[in-house]
Amino acid sequence: MQNLQPLVMFTPLARQKIGEVLQEEKATDSFLKIEVYQGGGCACSGGFRYALSLEKSAGDADVVEEVGGLKVMAAKADAEMLRGSKIDFIESLQKTGFKIENPNVHTEACGCGGH
Repeated sequence: MQNLQPLVMFTPLARQKIGEVLQEEKATDSFLKIEVYQGGGCACSGGFRYALSLEKSAGDADVVEEVGGLKVMAAKADAEMLRGSKIDFIESLQKTGFKIENPNVHTEACGCGGH
């Protein structure tokens, strides 16, 4: 049975910024790899941290999907944690970069006031 929900979704600005990086790095045929790390961070984010990188090829332990014209991959162990997440690009005085909103993170016990 195939999952109907994409691995991730991109806001238009995030898709544009990733496209710019691919052009600058001359890596338009590369995969966007998303990695999930546990530990650190606030309970509101589930303690997850994310890393984005460009890879030339996928491994046997990777899930690969095309999303909005981008080849996206994640390790099988990370894919179900990520599935349905939205990647946005934030530009502000305090922070500029990609932000991942993950619906699989439960924030009911969040005590930081973020939710």
